[in-house]
Amino acid sequence: MVRRKTVAPPRGRRRSSELRTAAGRATAASPRTPGTPAPPSSPHTPGGAKVGGTGAVDDARQPTQRSRKHRYRPGTVALREIRMLQKSVNLLIPTMPFVRVVREIAGYISKEPLRFTAEALLAIQEAAEAELVHLFEDAQLCAIHAKRITLMAKDWQLARRLGGNR
Repeated sequence: MVRRKTVAPPRGRRRSSELRTAAGRATAASPRTPGTPAPPSSPHTPGGAKVGGTGAVDDARQPTQRSRKHRYRPGTVALREIRMLQKSVNLLIPTMPFVRVVREIAGYISKEPLRFTAEALLAIQEAAEAELVHLFEDAQLCAIHAKRITLMAKDWQLARRLGGNR
């Protein structure tokens, strides 16, 4: 008598021939004679019309597996967001928190509270955002030059040191 090794079934997704019905027997692997009808869990009648009104073919094929939520590959959503932000002309920093920071810094400089017009605050915000975007671009170039993808503190420092005027 020859002993055979039993191989455990692979983990993860099952093939359609390995799916089991509620009764516990394999549907596709069970032998049928030519005259026997299809099992009752079949989504179609012999004439080709669908049985039931739901049309849920996945439920009949995969009774034990839950459907997974769709996920994009890493980086896909980030690239979509970058393209969207590059097309937009809106300000990136929320206005009111930026105004509070400007007033706080102005309070350090002057003893009495300074007053700003709305246009002046908008001009300061646009200049600050332009400077930050310029710094991001230069820091990214420094990281790429170092054959890296991730920005590090040394990239920011080098970008500020090499700054230059635009």
